[in-house]
Amino acid sequence: MIITFLPSNKKVHIEQGMSLQEAAVNIGIDTNGVCSGKKTCGKCKVLVTKGNDRMFSAEEMHFLTEEEKDRGIRLACCLSPASDACVIVEQKESRTAEHSVMMPLDIAESDSLGIVVDIGTTNLEGALYGRKKRTALEIKGIPNPQRIYGGDVVSRITYAIEGSQNALKLKELIKEAVNILIKELAAEQGISPYRIEKVVMAGNTTMTNLFLGRSVNGLSRAPFQSDTYAGSRLNSREAGITVSTAGDVYVLPGISGHVGGDALACILSTKLYREEKKVLLLDIGTNGEIVLCDGNKLVACSVAAGPAFEGGNISCGMRAERGAITTVRYQDNHFEVQFIGDESKEAYPTGICGSGLIECIYELYENGKMDETGRLLGSAGEENRIIIWSKDKKELSVTQKDIREYQLAQGAVRAGVTILLKNAGLRAEELDKIYLAGNFGRSLSVRKAMAIGLLPSVSEEIVEYIGNGVLAGAAKILSEEISIQEAEEISRNTGHIELALEPSFEEQFIKAISFPPKIKDTAF
Repeated sequence: MIITFLPSNKKVHIEQGMSLQEAAVNIGIDTNGVCSGKKTCGKCKVLVTKGNDRMFSAEEMHFLTEEEKDRGIRLACCLSPASDACVIVEQKESRTAEHSVMMPLDIAESDSLGIVVDIGTTNLEGALYGRKKRTALEIKGIPNPQRIYGGDVVSRITYAIEGSQNALKLKELIKEAVNILIKELAAEQGISPYRIEKVVMAGNTTMTNLFLGRSVNGLSRAPFQSDTYAGSRLNSREAGITVSTAGDVYVLPGISGHVGGDALACILSTKLYREEKKVLLLDIGTNGEIVLCDGNKLVACSVAAGPAFEGGNISCGMRAERGAITTVRYQDNHFEVQFIGDESKEAYPTGICGSGLIECIYELYENGKMDETGRLLGSAGEENRIIIWSKDKKELSVTQKDIREYQLAQGAVRAGVTILLKNAGLRAEELDKIYLAGNFGRSLSVRKAMAIGLLPSVSEEIVEYIGNGVLAGAAKILSEEISIQEAEEISRNTGHIELALEPSFEEQFIKAISFPPKIKDTAF
């Protein structure tokens, strides 16, 4: 059977019994699924215009609306065509970060150019810099193409260790994505990628190991350690990165466990290694990093929060891009939402991002629509979902399962913070500063995040959003404000706690899943 995927017009021959998701993965097409074809996320929605038997599975009956089924939408993981098929896959545009900047070309022409890259589990972010003037010329982001093999690091590790060819495939995917990102950054400034002389990259341990072709086997089982955490200096040809032939690539060292060079970059960006006060750094994402400075030393841990904070595993979840709900209010017995792109009167929301989900959960809890265990109440509890927006037969809802997914993510973060503080002999109220890093924190309501227990209950004034600390920290290496030797020494001197081996982690995690009994008296 021949399956044709549009609009890419890619064709693939499949055997009887192979799903559309498997066919798409085999030729590198991203259907937006994040569960590795396990039929649990409901994200791999495709329009099947030929070969659609319309025999919907139980999963499709759950995830698809009546309108979607009428149109011919299917879940790619659930349909195994019995004949030739034509499949239309929604193409996501490359996402440009909200803080993207464009400097005049003459600045770029008069400076040595470099690129910094944050290899995230869900997205890649990159910035083109003038190295001498330490000026960001352009900042962009694109999805990580490895997500077709799973939305989190555990899924990627599992896939990689199933065979050497799998690990090689993940390596090539991430290298191709980095080259695409570099090409787009250069194109925005009207320059050739070959003018770029240096690239500095950082990511969690799994992402950098996959990029460098290192084994991830040790990260799959206790004590969850990589064979090495060393930084890596390569010439552009060795790295497979399309920049100047005389250019070089540096990948920041990791710290320990799943705490990688991305956490180190955040430490560099905030100068946490010089800090004499008590400071907590949170980089919340699919693989979240937490670093605590007790005024003397640094200790870090990693939390497997999963993709909920970035819209993954949420029924109507999506990344923070056009159409994503970012703000939710409940008043006069109905929800009011704001979404990216709502300045157009004809626009309507298409999903909810992580910060919007937090707002929604806060409003549900604050207004008695949900109890402290996360259980929906009233008619919403009977239906296991609550509609937060509807218009012209279109609607978006948050389900009981969505709330549970969020609770698991929040529980992991809260447990990590609690254990770091406890091991340092500190209480949350003793903290002098909390840094929030990453795109997730950009539109986050600190007050609401504290009220439902995601953040420690402290004065809002000590919480500071620092943007993408990974790019900022990597840029300090790029500009030689911090030497490679200094960065590697800081990584060696940063302590690490492996939460999975902590005796109290399970207890703290279970406690952290529930919301604070009284929102106004949130206690961490």
